[in-house]
Amino acid sequence: MYSLGRLGGLLVGLGLFVGCGGQEPKVPAPEGAESLETAESALYEAPDSLSGLLGTYTRYWPPAAAEEITSMTLTGTEYVDRVEGSYVRTVSRACPIYGCNSETGTFWALPNNPAVGAVIVFKDLAGAQRDFYAITQIQRSALTGKITGIVLVKGGMEAPVPFTMTRVGF
Repeated sequence: MYSLGRLGGLLVGLGLFVGCGGQEPKVPAPEGAESLETAESALYEAPDSLSGLLGTYTRYWPPAAAEEITSMTLTGTEYVDRVEGSYVRTVSRACPIYGCNSETGTFWALPNNPAVGAVIVFKDLAGAQRDFYAITQIQRSALTGKITGIVLVKGGMEAPVPFTMTRVGF
């Protein structure tokens, strides 16, 4: 058996060990850090511009509910005040036939503006609106300027759940 003095010393030493290693003080990022791929440049930001939106994205988190987007490829033209073009996307749907969960059509997206906020609207090939999503945040690559992550919230739902789409490739 251990003596009480030896056991007490062990507990004090263990307490000091556990107490060490608190949060390190954060050193301010050097000026121009946003030009590098750093943690500071990987933060999500308001969608004030949708430049660099075109590309392929896959859903990251949380998993898709029924009839929600799991992946999308956006092609088209980026203007200063909007992005528009065509899309191919996959939705979460039980499919008895291969490819029945794939949809194509046109889209348009607006950056953050006072009237409606940032939004992306998907239309079918006949021009009828399929659905729309609010764009709440974006993440950009400091190297390419392209959007690498986008947080969407499906419009028209009673209890919408934000989800993240991550760019595939650059």
